[in-house]
Amino acid sequence: MVDDDARSDGARSEDARHDDTVPWRALLAETESLIGDPQHARWICEAAAGATAAEFRAVLDEPATERMVAHLDAVVARVRGGEPIQYALGSWAFRHLELTVDERVLIPRPETEEVAEIAIELALAASPMRHVADLGTGSGAIGLSMAQELPADGTTVWITDASAEALAVARANLAGVGRNGKNVHVAHGSWTEALPELPAFDVIVSNPPYVSDRSTDLDPDVREWEPGEALFAGDDGLDDLRVIVPAAVERLRPGGWLVVEHGFDQGGSVRELFEQAAYDRIETRIDTAGHDRMTMGRIPVELFAVDTAAGRVTVRYLQNRIEDYARLLTWLTRDDVLEWYEGRDQTFDLARILREYGPGGVLERDETHATIVELDGEPIGFVQLYELGDHEDAVEFELDAETSGDPRGGKDIWSLDLFIGEPSLHGKGIGRAVCRGVAEFLLDEWEAREVVILPYVENERAVAAYRAAGFVGDHVVVDHEMHEGVMRDGLRLHFRR
Repeated sequence: MVDDDARSDGARSEDARHDDTVPWRALLAETESLIGDPQHARWICEAAAGATAAEFRAVLDEPATERMVAHLDAVVARVRGGEPIQYALGSWAFRHLELTVDERVLIPRPETEEVAEIAIELALAASPMRHVADLGTGSGAIGLSMAQELPADGTTVWITDASAEALAVARANLAGVGRNGKNVHVAHGSWTEALPELPAFDVIVSNPPYVSDRSTDLDPDVREWEPGEALFAGDDGLDDLRVIVPAAVERLRPGGWLVVEHGFDQGGSVRELFEQAAYDRIETRIDTAGHDRMTMGRIPVELFAVDTAAGRVTVRYLQNRIEDYARLLTWLTRDDVLEWYEGRDQTFDLARILREYGPGGVLERDETHATIVELDGEPIGFVQLYELGDHEDAVEFELDAETSGDPRGGKDIWSLDLFIGEPSLHGKGIGRAVCRGVAEFLLDEWEAREVVILPYVENERAVAAYRAAGFVGDHVVVDHEMHEGVMRDGLRLHFRR
């Protein structure tokens, strides 16, 4: 380690340095004197020795090889030249990972580990499958930590970045995740544009640029060495967050979470962005230093609620949680539900429930909205909502342009399918209240021009409930659907204002 100005009178000669007899204890002392930081000196020596902290303590009195000393000299020269130690070492620890880092990516920081922890906790609540994304992944720190720490089965992780160079670093770090790396998809693109449209995500997390272009607080070493495109975001540092927060709404499922890192003085402004995008459960959390560091918000799950004689009835989205799937499976194995809903000849198990109602399943691909009916907070039934704008759907209802005489066909006409899964609650007006509530919600909130339902003619109880809810009509769609081996006629009923 050649630095004549820094050596004491007892410093080793050049010959002594390369005869494989200089012990690590002496090299550590000299490294500390050269860079002035005991902890950094130890890290550099450990890296040069290829040893963990415990292993390095055990070899302090053993000699270093010439190659090790050359590595040590090179790293010390870079650090003394002003380069951040993380870049000089070429790697840095983040949670349970050792990440390759260089000037193409930001240096992972302890505050971001806290952001990753929150994202992992939220993702664990989704079960048995979860889809998560890390936008602007850089070295891959957050996304790869999620891949490593979330269950190997049922987890899909997307890591994205607009910088191809950053993604090259992330790909290099992918090997460190081990077998869970099979769950990771790497995509080049700007923020949510790099994500697939389906399936929807349970958690999206991002540590975007959030430093003001005019900031005078930034450490000179950060400004000089770390990539500016990963640091700066306009006059107030919020330019990228103004894109991410509203855009994530279109990629998250109901009940899904967005988690973003931001500056210590930006908590209030970021919460406003979340509020404008209509998230709920918005919260800013502090880091270990007591500074605002991350804000999180959830896509709302409740569609509407109405008071009935039986209690308060709420319609909310089906959640990507095992509790909802298990409840749905219980209902769809009951003969009294299957008799009119799917047919008693149908067999359901959890795998089929997930294929049809889970992430990326049949309903999600068809843009059908699956919802749960609750009575005073207890799940009691199911409703699915769908628009008849698709030509095949409109034809099934005899609402295509030819049969309806309306060139719009089924566009902006919505329909629903409903069952109450608890027999003890039949005949209490709950189905009627849900039908009317759904119809009014679709007209008022989703701007439907009308709501149409098509129960089987023989299902007298359902027809009576729909009529009591305000649906009218007497058009019979002959041979509407095969049900329990028989072609059934449907009665088309309309709700209009």
